[in-house]
Amino acid sequence: MLRDRYENSISTVSTVARDHYIAGVDRLLGAEANIAAAFEAAVDADPGFALAHVGLARARQVSTDVKGAREAMVTARGLAAGLPEQQASHIYALGLLIDGKAKAAYPVIHAHINLFPRDVLVAQTCTGIFGLIGNSGLPGREAEQLAYTTVLAPFYGDDWWFLGQHAFALCETGQIDRASTTVDQSLVLNPRNGNAAHIRAHT
Repeated sequence: MLRDRYENSISTVSTVARDHYIAGVDRLLGAEANIAAAFEAAVDADPGFALAHVGLARARQVSTDVKGAREAMVTARGLAAGLPEQQASHIYALGLLIDGKAKAAYPVIHAHINLFPRDVLVAQTCTGIFGLIGNSGLPGREAEQLAYTTVLAPFYGDDWWFLGQHAFALCETGQIDRASTTVDQSLVLNPRNGNAAHIRAHT
């Protein structure tokens, strides 16, 4: 079984599918163009690659294609039998989000990340201004988001995606100098990171 950029096992033996999947994840993390196209290419290379269908569902959800997202999720769930615990839990957690059940998804995602902190496609759902924490509207969400990214820090280190999201959490709690330095590090590592460019504007 192959692995993604974050060393998570993925259910494909096709290196072509893996490479397209990694590209799709990175495009989603960086708010780049053609996110769904990368996941579609992964699915074309290996139609039985369950996580590629999940990625496609998430890409479609981000682009407001709710119907397409749920169709891709149905396919992913149909391929979930027999998968390792991490991948099955990944499908379950993101499936709740794709179904529009954000309140139910939140504790499930937290439980998943406690076990599999480097499962980035799940982890990212709770980061940023449009994540489950930032977009909740609840009092104290800024501190909660910083606590979340702080817990993730040892698992991601100098990863460009993580630095950008941690910078946002720092910014939202008034730590502007640290946020500015951190988001600049993210942009040096990946100048195409559109999310970090957005966060830089905040700082």
